[in-house]
Amino acid sequence: MPPCSRNWVDLGDGPAGLIADRVLAYDVAGYLRFRAVCSSWRRSSAEPRAHGGLDRRFHPRRWVMLCSPLAAPNRRRFLNSSTGECVQVDIPELRDHEVLAPTTEGLLVLLHARKHVRLLNPLTGQLTQLPPLTTLLPTIYHHKLSVRNHHFLTDFAAWGSGIADDDSTVVLCFYALHMLGVAKPGGQSWTLLKFSDPLRTAPLMFAGRFYCITIDGVMVLEMDPPRLVLAANRMRLSVEMDSSHLVDNGGVLMLVHRKFLRSASESRRSYDVYLVDLGSKTLFAVNSLGGGRALFLGMSCSLSVPIEGFPSGSISGDTIYLSFDVHERNETEAYHLADRSISPAASYNLDGLAPRPYTLVDCLSLCNTVGYEDNVVGF
Repeated sequence: MPPCSRNWVDLGDGPAGLIADRVLAYDVAGYLRFRAVCSSWRRSSAEPRAHGGLDRRFHPRRWVMLCSPLAAPNRRRFLNSSTGECVQVDIPELRDHEVLAPTTEGLLVLLHARKHVRLLNPLTGQLTQLPPLTTLLPTIYHHKLSVRNHHFLTDFAAWGSGIADDDSTVVLCFYALHMLGVAKPGGQSWTLLKFSDPLRTAPLMFAGRFYCITIDGVMVLEMDPPRLVLAANRMRLSVEMDSSHLVDNGGVLMLVHRKFLRSASESRRSYDVYLVDLGSKTLFAVNSLGGGRALFLGMSCSLSVPIEGFPSGSISGDTIYLSFDVHERNETEAYHLADRSISPAASYNLDGLAPRPYTLVDCLSLCNTVGYEDNVVGF
């Protein structure tokens, strides 16, 4: 008998729509590929741009923008942190916007003309308008917006920004300036929340809520009215020498304490990992990232990835890899939690920069290195 053929174009709106929903539930990139197959499949699936830019269904939450640009100045590579897949995306907005930071949802916080704040979905191209930055920053900071120097993207780095769990509010974090902004798309102004000088910590949007660490402990942003309240008890650390880092470790909130240890014979860094139990407001010390995961630790943000999505042996589980804005990265590439051993860093050039071509570890470390791209590749 001749082989049975099937015309997939005539699949029908019902089955095609069901397939589209299941593809979208896993990853928006696959959903966009599905819609690109033919017009009938596009008709059976929702157009992303017809929905609000804060609709989480269409966010590229697994995709991370790599720092190194390609030949085209407005093209970037994006890495799927779960599967290791890499794609190239043209982003016309990079011609006249500055990237302040990515969000945990995979969106980009953009700034146009040093005033207009926008959220960009780099895969769907949807742009969400937010209130002007001048309605958030006190007047004393306005002069910083007009100064064009290499400190600008560091001063206004917006790591820790994202979408609140009401799916209609954006939290904009300027941690270096000790302030948060809360606003809705289409609004006229931001609601400003100032906080006292933080410790050397990395803030985080986790499960739709903003977390940071101050001298009082792990704090969470409550929205009505906007205020920081205690989420977990504080830990003992040196304000001058240590730093602490909140991490989304595959859906589990964790904290990494970067300690400075000094003895008569040596001085070195050590890393302790804690599970943040929000129910009991307690930190529990652990010696593992849960198995099968690696952490890329930066001073302003961190990235946790499953090692199974990458070539065998390229990265190790239960390992903390240091980003290039961490001081000891010049000497230490990785810290292994199981035996507390270290892997030394590769040789660097005279400027203290990583040699090219970049390894996979270098690329993932660069993803969350604030300030490094100003001197090397541009963002």
